[in-house]
Amino acid sequence: MSEARTLEVVFPEHTNPLGAAFGGFVLGLMDKVGSYAAARHAENPVVTVAVGRVEFKVPIRSGDLLEIVARVTRVGRTSITVAVDVYKERFGGGERTRTLATTGELVYVAVDENGRPTPVPPLEKQA
Repeated sequence: MSEARTLEVVFPEHTNPLGAAFGGFVLGLMDKVGSYAAARHAENPVVTVAVGRVEFKVPIRSGDLLEIVARVTRVGRTSITVAVDVYKERFGGGERTRTLATTGELVYVAVDENGRPTPVPPLEKQA
């Protein structure tokens, strides 16, 4: 299964006046890492075509370390569905507790060098 992951630190500029991360900031990270997983699978560039249900389970705060994990769950002829989970942990000391903070599903379409949809390999092809 195609997968991608990255780590990000939440800085004060990523948060609202209550100290919680902006939803758009988190969605941007999810889209970025989701596109990496989709492009890996497609072996082509991809474009985002839909964002499915996104659930913000617990607040993400300034100073949290985020691990964004994306994995391909379904493929169509040219489309790729990717499930993305965002885990948080307190960064910089103290007890390390990893918590699922946000989940979502995004859909991408693989495109060729002219920006036209192009077929993708079946999911079983991936190791």
